[in-house]
Amino acid sequence: MISPLQIEFRNTHPIEAVESRIRQELAEFEKSCNNLLSCRVEVEAPKHERRGSVSRVSIDLGIPPTGGGQNAEHLEVKSQRKDASMAVHAAFNTARRRLKEFTGSPFTQT
Repeated sequence: MISPLQIEFRNTHPIEAVESRIRQELAEFEKSCNNLLSCRVEVEAPKHERRGSVSRVSIDLGIPPTGGGQNAEHLEVKSQRKDASMAVHAAFNTARRRLKEFTGSPFTQT
């Protein structure tokens, strides 16, 4: 990856277990997309802990242009779950599926 990973937490302090899960999921993601340009992950905790509240995760992945253009394409994915780590996992799974649809194959060209 060209740009460093950016992780932002909202409505909570940084959570080491969630950061670790993000890094683990990104490492796994990079195995299938080895020319990733950037990755920005935002983890938003519920403002108030109450029944039914969920954590939201959004991921913005910069990938090389598919049509030969010069500007990077951005793949944006969002997920929400009660547990932030599970929301991260679900978001990266969705990103893998969307990348496959976007490029037409599970792997991008290098």
